[in-house]
Amino acid sequence: MFFRRFLLVGLFCLMATCVHSQPEAPKIEPEECTWFSTILTQAQMDRLECAWLVVPEFRDERESSYNMELALLRIRSRQATDSAPILYLPGGPGEAASSSLTDWMESDLSQAHDIIILDPRGTGFSYPSLICPEASQSKVVDWVSVCRERISARGLDLTAYTIPVIVRDYVDLLSLMDLPQVNVYGSSYGSRLALMLADAAPERIRSLALDGVYPPPLRHTAEVARNLDMALNRLFDDCAKDVACKEAYPELRDAFYRAGAELNASPQELSLLGQKTGMTITGNDFVLMTSSLLQHASAIPYLPGFIASIASGHYDLELLLESELFASDEDDRGSQTESAYLTQRCSEDLAVPEAERYLTDPDGIAPLLIAAARQVVEAHYADCQAWNVPALTSRLESPVTSGIPSLLMSGAYDPATSAQWGSFAAEHLQNNWHFVFPNAGHGMLDSVPCATEIMGAFLSDPLQDPSADCFSALRPPRFVIWRGKSE
Repeated sequence: MFFRRFLLVGLFCLMATCVHSQPEAPKIEPEECTWFSTILTQAQMDRLECAWLVVPEFRDERESSYNMELALLRIRSRQATDSAPILYLPGGPGEAASSSLTDWMESDLSQAHDIIILDPRGTGFSYPSLICPEASQSKVVDWVSVCRERISARGLDLTAYTIPVIVRDYVDLLSLMDLPQVNVYGSSYGSRLALMLADAAPERIRSLALDGVYPPPLRHTAEVARNLDMALNRLFDDCAKDVACKEAYPELRDAFYRAGAELNASPQELSLLGQKTGMTITGNDFVLMTSSLLQHASAIPYLPGFIASIASGHYDLELLLESELFASDEDDRGSQTESAYLTQRCSEDLAVPEAERYLTDPDGIAPLLIAAARQVVEAHYADCQAWNVPALTSRLESPVTSGIPSLLMSGAYDPATSAQWGSFAAEHLQNNWHFVFPNAGHGMLDSVPCATEIMGAFLSDPLQDPSADCFSALRPPRFVIWRGKSE
């Protein structure tokens, strides 16, 4: 029933203007969970409850023409408990929270806590859906413009899918579920949502757990080059402190910048296990690929060898096969709604003239990093011009201040949400614990088992130091010394 209802309405909404019931006061409507039986065991199904959170289209003085119906899931804890539930706020922006259903089912944190999952507006099973099928169609060259035109033809107003409206949905959810308090866990962009929710409904929140912290009023665009510079310097410094890494790659920093400059002057074709891939790599591509790899804890130990290999003229991706990167990426595919990403990213960050954000080069940053950052930001800005969503400034201009007990978790290697962003947020949170994991990139709970242990201790008593023995034992990555197998 759950999936069938989504499929029928979703297909209709893709073809024409959505027709919904007239707006009503926010409410929760129970629903069957039949569809999930294809991916969950019977024991897991017995722990799952499904519903719709029904909310109006607009959250301001405008009159809503229909209701939003947001997919709501609740995973019951594996043991009887009176502990406050965990409300999960997904990242992206534009990620469907339901894509993490099986992970939460298996998490140690669900042993003593119910897990509440809501697909934000436009994502996952919620509808109207903002899914852009054009994004995956290779024959559609300018999928952003094509999708934007189709969404306009459906009569959907993208201002109804921005962060203040989404936060209000969560406020209604907490009120309608009539829970005394919840523990809020926000990952990446979800940490931004979590901070704004704490500002909007502090009485409903027992604790905040922020993983890969992205706080207002910081803007991702303005910090791309600086964050990458900090992450790379951490890599170079840690390699220099590691005897084996330093011996194998004594001039890693110089090798990286030399390789980038050479590839920008003369792009090369990548190969895999000696076979040409048809993909050409420039210096900017090399920088951005390295930035992406820095986000994955499983890939970081291989990065010095990868950089040295490229710098030596060996343009083969063989080394990366030894990491778990490709397997981990497989699980993430299809979880992000591209149009929801554009709506939130553009309204918060890129709907203003680009000169205000990124044409002023940050001081002390290598030109190679600035050029690569500018390339990706200019591409995003072009998409935002086509997407044409108004700029949003309300509630994003000042840091969130709060006395709610807060756990902040950052990766020392994270080029997306740097540890400095976590420190910035912590300055405005009166009761906080900030852990910087020395061997991780982006997303601690997904990649570092010790993070789960620390979060479990924090949830038991948010006012007590949640430090665990495992954290004091953490060290920088053990770098893999690459000898080359296909040469």
